[in-house]
Amino acid sequence: MSVKLKILSIITIVLFTISCQPTAQIDYALISGKVTNAKGISYVTVKGDDFSYDIDLNSDGTFSDTLRIQRGYYRFFSGRERTGLFLDQGYDLNLEIDQSQFDETLTFTSDGKGTKINNYLANKARLDEKLTVDFQTLFSKEETPFIETLSDWKSKMSELLKSAEINDTQFAKVESRSVTYEYLTQFANYEYYHQYATKNSSYKAPEEFKQYLADIDLNNEEDFNSLGSYKSLLQSYFGAMIERGEVKEAFAAIKGIESSVIKMGLVPDYIYKVQPGNEHAEAIYQGIISITSDSAAVASLTEKIEKIRKLQTGMSSAPFAYQNIDGETVSLADLKGKYIYVDVWATWCGPCLREIPALKQLETDYHEAPVEFVSISIDAIKDFQKWQEMVAEKELKGVQLFADNSWQSDFVKAYAIDGIPRFIVIDPEGKIIDPNAPRPSDPEIRVLFEGLEAQS
Repeated sequence: MSVKLKILSIITIVLFTISCQPTAQIDYALISGKVTNAKGISYVTVKGDDFSYDIDLNSDGTFSDTLRIQRGYYRFFSGRERTGLFLDQGYDLNLEIDQSQFDETLTFTSDGKGTKINNYLANKARLDEKLTVDFQTLFSKEETPFIETLSDWKSKMSELLKSAEINDTQFAKVESRSVTYEYLTQFANYEYYHQYATKNSSYKAPEEFKQYLADIDLNNEEDFNSLGSYKSLLQSYFGAMIERGEVKEAFAAIKGIESSVIKMGLVPDYIYKVQPGNEHAEAIYQGIISITSDSAAVASLTEKIEKIRKLQTGMSSAPFAYQNIDGETVSLADLKGKYIYVDVWATWCGPCLREIPALKQLETDYHEAPVEFVSISIDAIKDFQKWQEMVAEKELKGVQLFADNSWQSDFVKAYAIDGIPRFIVIDPEGKIIDPNAPRPSDPEIRVLFEGLEAQS
């Protein structure tokens, strides 16, 4: 055989061997981009349900990295701003963002795989904000304009998905279902949210609204695991039943769900409703323990309900005796003879701080009333000075106290407080009037105070 033929044979064998090798499986997505006006931001973050990865920003705001992920929905964070992502293995995405105008400027600019899907999601978020405006505007609408707004929203969302010309038919089908789930969730929420938006606690939604929800599939385990919109729909659906007082019916329906993943996944969403002052707390507790097999959760919830049973109107309040801003100890017994409005808060708690202007106004308006305003901070001991400084800076009035052991303080545990701010009303004899009273920003607190004044 000639040298030339030998070389050709070797090349043929090599090429054949290479062609027979299995193609390397791509198990990652590429993501890169640039954040302009990224003042104070040193990294961006991609998060999923069980995934979180930080990507450092270069000095010019650019970033790039490889993510080993599973197909699904994720979230992209830049500082406090965020957007939804859809990622799959083999995706190659490039983002351009002006941090000062995040929502308006976010764009996926490459021709890489996944670009059309993620530009659709960015446009969907912008359209959603434009169509629904905000919570107050949407849920203060009366029934007919509310339905019209949602119908317009769904129509435009469906048209946006169609016009995106996405070739991934599986994503398009899932996203179409997601739009429907988001649409139905608003009907499930309407009664309770309309009450809140209009300050009309007696409002009842028409039976027609229940018909929108009549055909919900309660057993779609695949969507429950992958679509937040489906999970939110089920949470809102059963949550609305509980708010209407249909507690036994709600838990009977949850118990009847075939998928144990869905059933067990829903339970944690209703544990927080076992709260002092909730007239349905006992029924919710009974419903939860009839479903869950988590013995630790049952033990914790049982301990909580036993405390709640001691927090009924007319029962004696747990005492407190904590240090005030001047280092003196003030106790519940020291305040006997006045109604007491207790605010349990902390300097790090955003919702607590947002209530401060309304609390100060309430104190001013009821300065002559027989009501003592007591604020108890549950900041950590190391933040004692920070607490003192905030009290001075914000010119907080009333009796300012610092709890002795943060969340583990006796008064906090006795009132089963697992979230703040928490407001409590106690009568002049030290007995409970409301263990979970309205916030200062809620008009209902003034109704309660007017009633107390009338009794004095």
